[in-house]
Amino acid sequence: MAELDLLVRGGTVVDGTGGPARTADVAVRDGEIVEIGRVDATADEVIDADGLLVTPGFVDVHTHYDAQLHWDPTASPASWHGVTTLFTGNCGFTLAPARPDDVEWLLLMLSRVEGMSADALRVAVDWSGGSFGEFLAGLQGRVGVNVAANVGHCAVRRLVMGDDASERVATPDEIDRMVAVTEAALDQGAYGFTSSQLDLHVAHDGRGVPSNYAGSDELIALAATIGRHGRGAIEFIPRSFLTGYDDDDRALIRAMAVAANGRPVHLNTVAPLHPSAPDGWSRSVEFAHDLARDGLHVHPMFAANRQGAHFALGSTFLFDDLDSFRRVLTLPDPDRRTALADPASRDAMRADIARGGYAFVFFWPMIRCERATNPACERFVGHSVTEIAALLGEGRDELDAFLDVSLLDDLDAQFALSAPENPHHRAAVATLVADPLVMPGSSDGGAHLLSFCGADYTTRLLTEWSDVLSIEAAVARISGEPACAQGLTDRGVLRAGLAADLLVIDRDALGSAPSPRHVVDFPAASGRYVADASGYRVVVVNGVPLLRDGESTGACSGRILT
Repeated sequence: MAELDLLVRGGTVVDGTGGPARTADVAVRDGEIVEIGRVDATADEVIDADGLLVTPGFVDVHTHYDAQLHWDPTASPASWHGVTTLFTGNCGFTLAPARPDDVEWLLLMLSRVEGMSADALRVAVDWSGGSFGEFLAGLQGRVGVNVAANVGHCAVRRLVMGDDASERVATPDEIDRMVAVTEAALDQGAYGFTSSQLDLHVAHDGRGVPSNYAGSDELIALAATIGRHGRGAIEFIPRSFLTGYDDDDRALIRAMAVAANGRPVHLNTVAPLHPSAPDGWSRSVEFAHDLARDGLHVHPMFAANRQGAHFALGSTFLFDDLDSFRRVLTLPDPDRRTALADPASRDAMRADIARGGYAFVFFWPMIRCERATNPACERFVGHSVTEIAALLGEGRDELDAFLDVSLLDDLDAQFALSAPENPHHRAAVATLVADPLVMPGSSDGGAHLLSFCGADYTTRLLTEWSDVLSIEAAVARISGEPACAQGLTDRGVLRAGLAADLLVIDRDALGSAPSPRHVVDFPAASGRYVADASGYRVVVVNGVPLLRDGESTGACSGRILT
């Protein structure tokens, strides 16, 4: 019998601590690293890593793979880009705990807010309601990556308040009951608690998601559950996250961090150079540092991947903070199509665009028709909305052109927004990349499948920011540092006695595709955008190879981290 299960021989070990790289062997037995150094032992499998990097598996702190894991144990494309541990259930959106009668409502909310195919969720998510522990039990033995599953505010709120969760603030008694439900979920294995309060988050029924109606007293009480448990973390998106946290949100974040009693609070992406608040990102980061000086652990996130979005009016959430768009796009068919063709509706949309909001994406020269299913629309593919307006003629403006082509293609016409290269934006992101309080992330993996694919942020951090970070520092930013910030103690770095999540990487071949590609590979013949990766020779999870040169081995050695 071999002494080891796996021996990675002669690689350049970058251990995730930020320390200097060194040539060493990594020995693995029973899912753990048992030795790093010069190892003289037999192994069931030996990987020759001469000339290759050996690193810890990467840790993605912000994903929505709760649904996808029911049919895709690899959580693609996250694992393609070296992620071996991911945190699900962010933004307050989970499918558990839930009464059986509420499961469809939660699925439809997830579909609308997080851009997932409702048909795929209906046919492929094997979940009929129950406790959070029962939800986790349904994933045990079925995952190829490690999963730290958070419990979401929206599910908790709906379980306690029913339909009123999407209508009003909670009573003190209802808050007490939500606290009890959250504590039960933590006892049953939930890693942490998540919530959000964005006007942009609108459910399938046209109302804000349940967490949007919570008062500060409710959020603070729920944050305190993490403090009492003394483990796990909080993820929260305040209303003003895009433009820099305002005074109300700062007071709320501070109070939640205090209630969490030293546990970390993760905030969503800071937005460098947002058009309406170009310095908002720096004020948000300064606030996090102010809290750190007070002993509070608050971590905003930054996006290392390229900016842009894909969208179709049949599925997009991008305009949900504009009343006119939200009112029309949440209507059932055929009422939605009728409203989109109505001149009065279009006039209301123009008025909302003029007032701003999230409609900064309506910088028309950046928006191009990317894909269409109706042959009558093929002549518009590859053209900007401004060019399409000229092709259509008859006095149409960009909004008319955009809506007319969408209607002609049954709202399936896909548009792309690509932001131009901006040296000021890159300089701002470089500051974030180097700031240890700000976590890499915002992949939103598993969500917004027809809007963007951010799973390549790990690869891009390693390949496109070498002028800011050494390879040792870059690896630590996506492995050891997020693991520490989330309170993980058994993985994230390569060290004897820790879990054997590791990557063997050909640095010369490492890269992400220049742009995502659209594939139809999900249940119910639904599509998504994926970002291809190269250079990842082997991805190992708990001592077992999950991917070899990007191809799944079929292993399900991932663990539910409780």
